[in-house]
Amino acid sequence: MARDFARAFYDSPQWRKTSKAYLSSKNYICEDCAGAACIVHHIRHLTPWNISDPDITLNWDNFKAVCEKCHAEEHAKDIKAFTGQPAKLNGISFDENGDIIESPNVFLVCGSPGSGKTTYVLRHKAQNDLVVDLDYICAALMGESGGVRLDFRPVLQTALEVRGLLYQCIQQRRGKWERAFVVTATADALELRRIAQELGAELVLLDTPLKECLERIRNDPQRNRSRRKFERLAIEWHEKYNQSLKNPIISPHQMK
Repeated sequence: MARDFARAFYDSPQWRKTSKAYLSSKNYICEDCAGAACIVHHIRHLTPWNISDPDITLNWDNFKAVCEKCHAEEHAKDIKAFTGQPAKLNGISFDENGDIIESPNVFLVCGSPGSGKTTYVLRHKAQNDLVVDLDYICAALMGESGGVRLDFRPVLQTALEVRGLLYQCIQQRRGKWERAFVVTATADALELRRIAQELGAELVLLDTPLKECLERIRNDPQRNRSRRKFERLAIEWHEKYNQSLKNPIISPHQMK
């Protein structure tokens, strides 16, 4: 039985046409036992995070024609593999029936400069976690430490492209990382929700008051050379964020 997130896909004309064509190409012969095949099995299982990826859902290299008995045995292998151990890969875990348990493993950490985004990530990240922060990407491209505040304009466009590639990896849950913390200074509430939805992320809003943000910026020795710039950015962030909450389809409680 199709899980809720996959039901629309399995009911789509595109899947029906594709699966029928694949079964026909195999002469309706089970690729495991040579019996009568009636099901197209996805070798790499469908998840909430790859259901929109045609390279997974409609790729013939990811198909296997099987009979009902062999299809049941395929899923029995999954149950056996994951029963009795805390199986978890990129936020996907399995219950005793072999069904996927969705647990958030991507966190979109947002807030004003000085709100504590970096501190939040440092407190919560573990050894095998991924951290995506545009400032750190820029610093790495310039051969500097992530804590150094430089003029990133010469490498900003390249850094944005690198971040885009990392977003794709996170969206598709590629890699062996366990959790991902994506840091952003985006101030538009609607855009934050869009990014969180795109990445399948839980939104972590650090709504530190502007006064406290400014105080932290003034007391941060790493920001001394650009203190006024960061103060201006903090003021602009709060103004833009508060303005975006006036959007009729956004309410403050939705951003908590």
